[in-house]
Amino acid sequence: MKKISNSIVSRLSTFLGKTRLPYFPSKITIESGNICNLRCPLCPTGQHDKSAKKGFMPFDLYKKILDEIGSHLSLIRLYNWGEPLLNKELLPMIRYAMKYGVEVKISTNLSLKLDDADIGELLQSGLKIIYISCNGTSKETYLRYHVGGDFDVVMDNMKRLVQKKKEMSRCKTKLVWLFHVFKHNEHEREQARKMAKDIGVKIKINKMRPDMGKEIFETTQSALQRDAGWIPENRKFMVGSEKKKKKRIACDLPWTETVINWDGAVLPCCAVYSETFAFGNIQKESFAQIWNNEMYISARKEILGKENKKKTICHICKSTGYLHSF
Repeated sequence: MKKISNSIVSRLSTFLGKTRLPYFPSKITIESGNICNLRCPLCPTGQHDKSAKKGFMPFDLYKKILDEIGSHLSLIRLYNWGEPLLNKELLPMIRYAMKYGVEVKISTNLSLKLDDADIGELLQSGLKIIYISCNGTSKETYLRYHVGGDFDVVMDNMKRLVQKKKEMSRCKTKLVWLFHVFKHNEHEREQARKMAKDIGVKIKINKMRPDMGKEIFETTQSALQRDAGWIPENRKFMVGSEKKKKKRIACDLPWTETVINWDGAVLPCCAVYSETFAFGNIQKESFAQIWNNEMYISARKEILGKENKKKTICHICKSTGYLHSF
């Protein structure tokens, strides 16, 4: 009941434009780590961007977060700027969320050598969804973006996950292939759908994002010019728009969700890469203190067009037009 009422109050507070909130978010991104085995060219982690500290979230910190707000949560995305399977405490993290009845999703490149025990433990952990990022139906197209990956390993792991799930009658984990459309692979969309059907996984054809570490800090036009070589011919497969959309509240994330980096830094959304723009840190303050602090309230006021004094990443996002592009 607490989670249901939380959702209702959240929607009402967003609609009314409240800036001090009497509830916690029901959905949250907790970064299991920002280290990755690949070097994807439009990802700041893949670019070895040093503006963010690197590491994995320790279990004790994760437990601290859930012990404060776990009873309010309905969903945890246990990933953001890294490969979650590299965190050796991932399985205990997933299981601890089950204690609070929270659904957990991960997104993985799956380009890691997994033995049968690894596959089994992953499916037994209680995960709601495993997203598998694979932007190609052949080695050639796959490696254009997933630099350093192994297409054959990904395909083999995907097939083994499907087979193992069939052997586990009670396993409810959904397996979803994420195929992000770029200029070099947009001709493979139908082939990807066919392959997914043959393997036995669902597929989601996703839009591409320009350089993800820079998108908040630039106009859409700047991104289009710099990343022209990646942008698909069919612009409907590119996230964002060259035309600003008029909405009463252009972004509701500071009312409905939050992001906690591996080191405890709290950020308003998953598009912010560096802890430089954090609204606080869960290692120094409680989440309750951060959720209604001066930074969060100022960010909400900025989105609503109300007078505010403290400048945040949301001010930058609004000034470049990124805030209005979705």
